[in-house]
Amino acid sequence: MIKLAIDLGSSVTKIYRADAGSGVVLAEPSCVAVSGVNREIKAIGKDAKKLVGKTAEFTEIVFPVYEGEIVDMRLAEAMLKEFLSRIGIRPSVLKRSFTVFSVPCGASAKLREDYAALAEECGLKRLCFVEAPFLAALGADAVLSEANPVFCLDIGGGVTNAAVLSLDGIIAGLSMNVGGNNMDANIIDRIEACKGLHIGALTAERVKNEIGSLAVGARGATVVEGSLVSAMRPGSVSVQASEIEPCIRIYIDKILEYASLVLQKLPAEVAAAVNGNGVYLSGGVVKLSFVPEYIAKKLDMRIHVCDEPQFAVVTGGGAAVRDERILGRIAKGTDD
Repeated sequence: MIKLAIDLGSSVTKIYRADAGSGVVLAEPSCVAVSGVNREIKAIGKDAKKLVGKTAEFTEIVFPVYEGEIVDMRLAEAMLKEFLSRIGIRPSVLKRSFTVFSVPCGASAKLREDYAALAEECGLKRLCFVEAPFLAALGADAVLSEANPVFCLDIGGGVTNAAVLSLDGIIAGLSMNVGGNNMDANIIDRIEACKGLHIGALTAERVKNEIGSLAVGARGATVVEGSLVSAMRPGSVSVQASEIEPCIRIYIDKILEYASLVLQKLPAEVAAAVNGNGVYLSGGVVKLSFVPEYIAKKLDMRIHVCDEPQFAVVTGGGAAVRDERILGRIAKGTDD
């Protein structure tokens, strides 16, 4: 039987194949390029992302999943079908597959129904849903049991999940529409305001990943190219790490504000266990320089970061789909 875990992210879709020990087999941008009034599909995934900011008047780049919700079912279906094809899974074998879908913390029955409808259209007949904090914990090698509460903070591109959980369920948790995409947008605005250069989304993402840091006196610089606002012509400027640090910090602070609300809801014994265990961090934003250390200082807790935090959720999905005992405890259907 084919066993899959799918993390249908706002920014990146990741697929883990658990049978035959394959591991993470796909990580591609969750976007589709369409053109004309009929929105004909021109490109999907990494091929579509290359066109961001470079398309002609009648071509549009669409992100079918926005902040964890499916906002364009037709394009989401086309995108997921193409991704399944790219990893060599033909429609004829999908009837012998089982899939775990990651959903945001506290996902509504309506959202799960939308995911189920998408899966059905793609030929994925047998599936279940698991809230992202459970999978992030498994992917970060946390030990899940009834007596061991785990605090997880998963910072994605469009959605951040914060939860304290055990095998009995989520004790306190929430999802928020804050993440790396907000930082990219803030970097665009800041560089235009401070440097007089308008840059695109791909450039802002590159700047964040190359020199983004929350270190005190952060060093590092990169050259960015775009359109000079005053001269209305192409140009380039040098950007320092310290200049974009506020663009990252403001959203990390907002995330920690909400994470603190989760911690405030905990019973005393759970709070004591969480304080001893620390916080498990995951998501691509955690890879930015000194972000984990900043979180540790702000929360006054020790941190755990796995080797590839951007894959923690989908890797946890792979672990869950292989372990029927754990999956039976944390899985949800469309009407749970």
